[in-house]
Amino acid sequence: MRARPLLAFAAALPLVLLSATFARAEGAPARSLVRLLHKPTKVHPLADDSGRVAVSVALPQGKDARSLGLLEVAPGVGAIRLAPDELDTFAAANPDLALTVSPPLMPLLDVSGKWTRVDVFRTATGLGKGNGVVVGIIDTGLDVAHPDFRTATGKSRVAWILQSGRMPAGLHPEIEERFGCTDPKQTKCAVFSGADLDAMMSGQSKLGLPRDPEGHGTHVTSIAAGNGGLMNGSTPKYVGIAPEATLVIASPPSTSGFDETDLLNAARFIFEVGDELGLPTVVNLSVGGDFGPHDGTSPIEKGLAELVGDDKPGRAIVVAAGNSGALYGRGDRGPFGIHTEVRVTPGAEVRVPIATPASKKGDGFVWITFRPGDEVSVGLEGPGGSSWIRLVDPGDELGYSGDDETTAAVINRLANSKSPITAETNSAVVAFHGAWDEGAFTIRLSGHGDAQLWVTGKGDVSSAGGAGLAFEKAVRQGTIAIPASHPNLLAVGCTLNRIGWDPLTIEPIELVAANGIDWQPDDVCYFSAAGPTPFGVAKPEISAPGGFIAAAMSRDADPRVEAGGLFDGAGCPKGEPCYIVDQTHAITAGTSMSAPHVTGAVALLFELDRHRNGGVSTLTQARVTELLQVGARWPTGTVRHETQLGVGALDLEGARRAFEEEPASSGPPSIEKSWWVLSSAYARPDETWPVWGTIELRREDGEIASGIAGTELELSVTGGVIVQPIMKVRHGLFRFAVAGERGRAGSKMVVDVRYAGRSIESPRELAIGEDVWRSNGTLDATSGGCAWAEEARTSSRSPLGPSIGVALAGIGLWRRRSRKSEGASARAQSDLDRT
Repeated sequence: MRARPLLAFAAALPLVLLSATFARAEGAPARSLVRLLHKPTKVHPLADDSGRVAVSVALPQGKDARSLGLLEVAPGVGAIRLAPDELDTFAAANPDLALTVSPPLMPLLDVSGKWTRVDVFRTATGLGKGNGVVVGIIDTGLDVAHPDFRTATGKSRVAWILQSGRMPAGLHPEIEERFGCTDPKQTKCAVFSGADLDAMMSGQSKLGLPRDPEGHGTHVTSIAAGNGGLMNGSTPKYVGIAPEATLVIASPPSTSGFDETDLLNAARFIFEVGDELGLPTVVNLSVGGDFGPHDGTSPIEKGLAELVGDDKPGRAIVVAAGNSGALYGRGDRGPFGIHTEVRVTPGAEVRVPIATPASKKGDGFVWITFRPGDEVSVGLEGPGGSSWIRLVDPGDELGYSGDDETTAAVINRLANSKSPITAETNSAVVAFHGAWDEGAFTIRLSGHGDAQLWVTGKGDVSSAGGAGLAFEKAVRQGTIAIPASHPNLLAVGCTLNRIGWDPLTIEPIELVAANGIDWQPDDVCYFSAAGPTPFGVAKPEISAPGGFIAAAMSRDADPRVEAGGLFDGAGCPKGEPCYIVDQTHAITAGTSMSAPHVTGAVALLFELDRHRNGGVSTLTQARVTELLQVGARWPTGTVRHETQLGVGALDLEGARRAFEEEPASSGPPSIEKSWWVLSSAYARPDETWPVWGTIELRREDGEIASGIAGTELELSVTGGVIVQPIMKVRHGLFRFAVAGERGRAGSKMVVDVRYAGRSIESPRELAIGEDVWRSNGTLDATSGGCAWAEEARTSSRSPLGPSIGVALAGIGLWRRRSRKSEGASARAQSDLDRT
């Protein structure tokens, strides 16, 4: 799998299905899927510069990766890079190995400190700089010469860096060999120590410094652990959360996204460095994609989860939630988005349309996840209603080849060495490639079960700007990206950090109201991906500032030097760069910027943990997640959809109080200051598919209600059932689960949470349905078509906002304010869909 930076424009790129064989719909001989979708004379779309394709391999128990010619990049996961014509040969020689080739994952502060309360944390502890902790960043690279990553004397703060896509330097040959740098069937890479970097910066070495042409990794690293530029001698302004942490950087090749094997190898590198340094380590992954089962069973999810856990204290992984949570309209049609879900009942065919622009050379991919025991056949119609692939039964696959090299394939629940589907997931994959007219593809579903679908596009049907492939009737919930969807990884959603700033060269600018929404600081970012996972796991775990963050700007991404980069907004007033705030810092947005806030927060908790425990690390991934959730705050802005928020927003002082188990004040909880959230916008009439609720008890001063047993908490459900009674997780944090009653689809249930007889907030009304559309009573499956309703409301606190444009472009316009007069203003179209 490849991942990309989770910026606000994030549009998923394609998968390549590994040499599955099938017959054409017309009955032609079986052909390789790789060859059917991509003619053998052409360059493989996921090949690297050397023409090889990254393959991840599930290792059999007790099998040594090296004996198979593989590199073990995570426990139980091997990696190899093969030429396209070697894929079938390798699969045939190793019929018992499960091989996977998946789509690329893409790369998803002066103000944010106010929201995160990091200064209060530092005052209370006398710590809070990240000393004695490794902050590891897996991203597009790092401008290591940037002042934010050097000490006051100019020395590098980077302890080690693994730079992929570069010939081995030979300075640390044993390390380079250990991580596959010198293996021709792995990604070439070079390893440098901090001393090596110092030698390069001082001119004592002729080797070229590691750099970051894309700028994403530099910005992310700065948010987590930048020091604001101490070596410049001035008072730093844009300081990260853990400015004295030890930096370990890994930069897999990222031109067209990250291969999952490279990501796993990078995470292994960072954790092994942390172990050798004897330091607790937190890894940030501001990358993600929309293709896959979203249930924790993909190789990238499983591999990362194996690197942390209850048996590995002092290790944590933080992942950006993704930016696919926006719904948008096209005229009177929609809502459009990347995810939808439907119930398939016996005797009725369900048709799921995918809007598509005209394509000359595009790729589309749909992943469909079913529940265990579901039996659903899958087919595909092309634009204009032409039948490309008939209904394909579970355990089978079929292909189509049309004019102009247009091809398609359906693989339904076929788990073998030639399929991207693993034996652990009940899934289907639909792929199409080539040229077609504007219109709609249609996924056909027949049988019985629950289908959750995600669509991604590549080429001229990529979804940037809302013009690409999208389900015509989409839902916001369930859009959490991979690998953030794994239950044991800490996923981070986005809040707006600011709505205005002062650019370096032009007048101050700010957002204006658009699409009926008056944006305010600390709102939940409308593009932030929403939970839950397909089987009900609540996601994201927490949110943090990510909308319009000022942080370090790589010299190679400076729009004054190179146009078209991360910080180059074509809609800026006068055509001048309006995202640059000083000579070395700039603004951008996305859950990519939210995750490193939490990464830095974890580093501070690790630092506090070691200080309180004599240098011993006790915090695990699960416990640090709980502490952050216990200490979370309710945003001061608007929460339009709770499924995007998690339990609340990052509050480091609250997390510290939770760690210290320090009562903030005495007395009973405050009904007005406490809150509760639900993981889903609607309920199913199925107790095995519950809606999870989280209760946060706060006292009158807003701090955690420590020492409360919860015996006076009451849960009332009308029209539904209580699956899990209220249970205490930690001080101030409680959970429960509810579901609709069987046989009550099309009705509603009411959930009420009370303390000492008083309701905390207003009772919540949830529609009950077999899927979100039936919960509104509008699905007409028997006729083969669907009459779709607006997405169910997720919170009684605020109304459902209108469907709005993809990414930050949907926020609307900029208002340019004169430094001399607030009355003089002008507007410019926002172009942040690129950032």
